[in-house]
Amino acid sequence: ERVKELVEAGYDINAPDNDTVYLLHWAAINNRREIIKYLLEKGADVGCKGGDLQSTPIHWCVRQGHLASTVLMMEAGADPSVRDAEGCECIHLAATFGHTAVLAYLIAKSVYIDAFDGSGMTSLMWASWKVMTLDPVRLLLTLGANPNLQGMNFILIMHSINCFYFLDLTHGNTALHWAIL
Repeated sequence: ERVKELVEAGYDINAPDNDTVYLLHWAAINNRREIIKYLLEKGADVGCKGGDLQSTPIHWCVRQGHLASTVLMMEAGADPSVRDAEGCECIHLAATFGHTAVLAYLIAKSVYIDAFDGSGMTSLMWASWKVMTLDPVRLLLTLGANPNLQGMNFILIMHSINCFYFLDLTHGNTALHWAIL
């Protein structure tokens, strides 16, 4: 009710706070589905980036494992392939934090399962390394994640005008390497 009062009184829902975070972000991280619905009906920007990681509200939903809020965001047009400041798409966050149901939903919505993040890691690599349960790894493998991909992280070197080279900066780990670590 307080959110409605503020919005009806003229509060700009697409204005960030002092931490560059928007109302939709706060509703997303706290899984406040009714507020999310209300803000979206009032024209909240589902693609706004905010916070230290310059994440979108769907990033905040996914990071916390809020499936129902993630669905609301996707239905409103949120793009789960947008990258935050660390180069993470939503699939990487869901895998890193072991949110199996969110992973399944994203993959069902055609999110690319083998996308590399900004550090050269795939969702399977993150799940193999960071999650202490087998469910996310098992799901990713069952749904077609490639266990043989090697980490990719390149810097672009310009040799001369229109002549570019890529220098591989990684150890070339696969998901198995990360699981062992």
